[in-house]
Amino acid sequence: MSSQMVEIAHEPLKRIVIRELVKYDNPQQLVNALSFIMKMGQPVLLTWADSMVFVSQPIPPSDMPEEYARGELYIASISYAPMAEFVHNVKAGNVEMPVIDVSKNEARRRLTNQFSFSRNTSSSLE
Repeated sequence: MSSQMVEIAHEPLKRIVIRELVKYDNPQQLVNALSFIMKMGQPVLLTWADSMVFVSQPIPPSDMPEEYARGELYIASISYAPMAEFVHNVKAGNVEMPVIDVSKNEARRRLTNQFSFSRNTSSSLE
């Protein structure tokens, strides 16, 4: 019996298209804006990298299979706020949202760097 090796390939995304960027002045404003989603029973997980806390609403790859096969991910909206240091939770009033540190992910770091100079303008992440 011959055994064949399975090829495993890592193919990172080639392009991320962000349709809307929404900046808040601080993490508490971001939490306040997202609190209605939590009240509707939807979980919200904030992410943090390079002094920014954010939440994204990607368009599911199943809705754009050809683009995803080409290595493109479309994000409908990213809401973000500056947050110098990582903390495990952000609290605003009686609402508390967990935060996960994604600073080890190269694509997420590049996204947060984009926030710094892309204030609702079209630009490349390259």
